[in-house]
Amino acid sequence: MNFSTRFYLLLVNCLLVCSVASADEAACNLIQTASVKTDHTHMQMKVTGYDYANDTPNLYSSATHTCNYLRDETIDGQRSAVYREQFRSKIGATDATIWISKTSGQTLRVEQDGNIAGKGNGHISYASSATKP
Repeated sequence: MNFSTRFYLLLVNCLLVCSVASADEAACNLIQTASVKTDHTHMQMKVTGYDYANDTPNLYSSATHTCNYLRDETIDGQRSAVYREQFRSKIGATDATIWISKTSGQTLRVEQDGNIAGKGNGHISYASSATKP
């Protein structure tokens, strides 16, 4: 499966679940909005360990979903808000740190760790190489 297909699979599944009530629904909504604004054709992805992208539909659809604001930080010269997003279910869990540009509202970077029961642990990094104005 190519990068675009895998990234879209992760994105679509997250967007479906992001509307679920969470510890901080406003943070989840900001993450969802940033993802929609982001030009994913410029995202670069690196996977280490188990590549759990194909497992996310089952994980996200049955998971408890939480989001929260962590801090402000500058990344690649851009002021950003940093968020944490977690999914927990019987089949596994993901824990992501997400940097969102305060200027464009787009996702700049995502660092996500996942653990799928019986399959393994993995890490997926997404970084934007360009942003829309």
